Amino acid sequence: MPRYSPTVVDHFTNPRNAGELEDPQVRAFIGNPVCGDQIMLTAKVEGGAITEIRFRAHGCAASLATASVLTEAAQGLPLAELETWDDAHVETLLGGLPPDQRHVATLGRQVAHRLVTNHREGVDDDAPLICA
Repeated sequence: MPRYSPTVVDHFTNPRNAGELEDPQVRAFIGNPVCGDQIMLTAKVEGGAITEIRFRAHGCAASLATASVLTEAAQGLPLAELETWDDAHVETLLGGLPPDQRHVATLGRQVAHRLVTNHREGVDDDAPLICA
């Protein structure tokens, strides 16, 4: 079993911002077909900044923790700043990841960037999220 950072353990056992917003202004979904991890973000944006954000996720402990950490870190951020996040930044937010779990940081970066792109383009992902 991978050894997770205290941040990953905390967010997996006590997720923040779980659920889905009613009437979000933007929705973003990313799934990894290899491992089955999935993250969907719903958000409200005002003045170019995220005013409210929630997640639904399915997969390993690291992917659930990533979704929780992302929503906490993105709250109040300008979309332009969210768009600058890279895999290393997401991994830093998580307090590190075991080598075999680093793909989850990529998933987190991808869904954050997709949220920005979807907002800019005025599209929503109709996510086939499997989680309850």
